[in-house]
Amino acid sequence: MVRTVIAFPTEKMRTTISEALERGGIDVLCACKSGSEVLRTIKKIGGGVVICAPRLNDMTADDLAYELDDEAFMLVAGRPADLDMCENENVFRIALPAPGAEICGSARILIELDERRKSAMRPVRPIEEKEIIRKAKELVMVRNNFTEDQAYRFLQKRSMETSTPLVDIAKIFLKELG
Repeated sequence: MVRTVIAFPTEKMRTTISEALERGGIDVLCACKSGSEVLRTIKKIGGGVVICAPRLNDMTADDLAYELDDEAFMLVAGRPADLDMCENENVFRIALPAPGAEICGSARILIELDERRKSAMRPVRPIEEKEIIRKAKELVMVRNNFTEDQAYRFLQKRSMETSTPLVDIAKIFLKELG
């Protein structure tokens, strides 16, 4: 899912940055002109990467970073004198003008950080559920002469085919075959 949002007060800058990112293979979800637009978008999608100017129509990049808290990674792009206004230590900065490849490289790093944070936030299966699934895998392995990976894929496929949570499929197998 694309989670990159750009925010610049002028249409020209929004277009220039958006085109540079897209030439570099980075899709842009939304091009905003205000911080409030960015906030609504990031809250709606549950995080992401924001590439913005040091000053937007309704707030500064520092204000935006404060409002976003840790929901998004931010790259502020602007003239060196304007970047000096950004005091938030969690905001990454890039001086303009900059080559498109440099902007894309910086954006890719933040996208990777966002992906890692997103995957770390995935819910962890409780130990009890892991044990049920482990026992069902062992049963399937013995009954069908499967490897552990094959048994897991077998249970997972049944789960997807029936739109039933994996742990429930494992319980059914244990009840019926165990």
